[in-house]
Amino acid sequence: MADAAQWELTKQRIAFTDKMFRDFMNELTPELWFRMPAEGVTHIAWQVGHITIANYGLGMLRIRGKKAEDASLMPESYSQLFGRGSTPSPDQSVHPSVERMVEIYNKVNDKLIEEMETYTLEQLDEPSLPDHPLFKTKFDTLVFLPYHAMMHLGQMGLLRRLAGNAPLR
Repeated sequence: MADAAQWELTKQRIAFTDKMFRDFMNELTPELWFRMPAEGVTHIAWQVGHITIANYGLGMLRIRGKKAEDASLMPESYSQLFGRGSTPSPDQSVHPSVERMVEIYNKVNDKLIEEMETYTLEQLDEPSLPDHPLFKTKFDTLVFLPYHAMMHLGQMGLLRRLAGNAPLR
């Protein structure tokens, strides 16, 4: 069972990771967003889109279910473009613009931070929706969020360095 202190720490970690993610995006030049290593495995745009949809899915959908207003929050195309199991495409024309991706990320994560304040400890002890092999409870799902984002932020940092840029910190 999650206690109030654990929940506060989790919210702080999610907010801290969100700030690091935003700071990283703000320091990128537009040409880095779709640059892929020669192996063609990923690019920053896919990483940002993936974290956006994951934070929405794990941080809101699995906690409170789908709401009508979610249609204005998360574009339908995100699941196919950036969802689990999707393949990053270097074709910029199939993606939203960099500015739109940053706007969507910010909108989703602002909503996540806002909604987390309404989640109760009792609610967080409920099973994650739907069942997931990694997450027994809704709290487990939220604990995973900052770790997931940091893993992808590390990949973004590597992509940035491969392009010849100095570390940000």
